[in-house]
Amino acid sequence: MELPKKPLREFKAKVLRVITETPTTKTLVFDTEGVDFDFYPGQYVMLSVPYAGELLRRAYSIASPPSQKGRLELTVKRTPNGRASVVLTQQTQEGQEFLIKGPYGKFVWVPEMGHRIVLIGAGSGIVPLMCILRHIASEGLEQVRATLLYSNTHYEEIIYREELERLGRLPNVKVVHTLTRSQPAHWEGYVGRINAHMLLREVEDVPNHLYYLCGPPQFVEDMAVMLAELGVEKSNIKKEKYD
Repeated sequence: MELPKKPLREFKAKVLRVITETPTTKTLVFDTEGVDFDFYPGQYVMLSVPYAGELLRRAYSIASPPSQKGRLELTVKRTPNGRASVVLTQQTQEGQEFLIKGPYGKFVWVPEMGHRIVLIGAGSGIVPLMCILRHIASEGLEQVRATLLYSNTHYEEIIYREELERLGRLPNVKVVHTLTRSQPAHWEGYVGRINAHMLLREVEDVPNHLYYLCGPPQFVEDMAVMLAELGVEKSNIKKEKYD
């Protein structure tokens, strides 16, 4: 379905809080009080990041739900050889001001699109998927059934770990984790990459869901191929790739 576009806005916003999510990931909470800014769950903004005398423009998915007025949250993972991500995760402090423009993107979900959704993410690909889950929770969308399959390399790198535990206790949300490289002694989730066996165990009636895939390009393509082989129509697969 074609949704009406949200108005494009450009504004400056100060950082209210810097939240450490994992050893490599931070969430920046921006003050958007008084800014007329609205978006669909899953969309992103362009952030202008000062670096060595120039401004780097980078796309970051919005982590907070549209219902959270006056605050905008962006979660940033430090990337190897990254420039903007190093500034945002290691140097940015409360009170700093940034230029933000958005919203952008067609990787969106609203209840009218479907009530049975499966979110499949790897690493920082969780961010727009978390926005969708937060939207479901904050709006009390009990008619929606959402399953999250979330892959990480290590336990310490699971972004939003405690909040995901809470969301997973909702009657209409299921949260499934898998770790690909190492697992702590107490680990009860899956081990290894997300595969067809995992999906068939956790999702009933696989073809009749709407799928949202987000993560590194190869991960997203592999998941799309797997879903197609399991009978999911291409039109029911939404993709967002994170480099």
